Amino acid sequence: MTLSSCPKSRLRLPPNKHQVKQELAQDVAHFLARGGNVKQVEQGETALINGCFNQQRPTVAGQAQTRTLLSSQVEAIEKRKEERRHIKPIPVKANRRPTKKWIYDDFGEPLRWVWA
Repeated sequence: MTLSSCPKSRLRLPPNKHQVKQELAQDVAHFLARGGNVKQVEQGETALINGCFNQQRPTVAGQAQTRTLLSSQVEAIEKRKEERRHIKPIPVKANRRPTKKWIYDDFGEPLRWVWA
């Protein structure tokens, strides 16, 4: 099957910039045809008060609360974390049986096995 004989994809692609511009122009023309009007605004004019953002700081009602020290609780938590971090040694069994172990060559092929 060649590329030219492949059926076209039925996926809907998002509109490109040209299509978006055309759709926006049609929307504006439809708005103006229904009697809408566009207000012209001078360059540099903004909706800000005196050309500045609102500079009033929000106020928090109430008194400042005192803080309770939790250093003893934090130390206890850290101690528990530290205990979990230490790896406990695995006890070695005294009556271990010998096991069969493969010996491999440099290419990963098994050569022979030995009892270890």
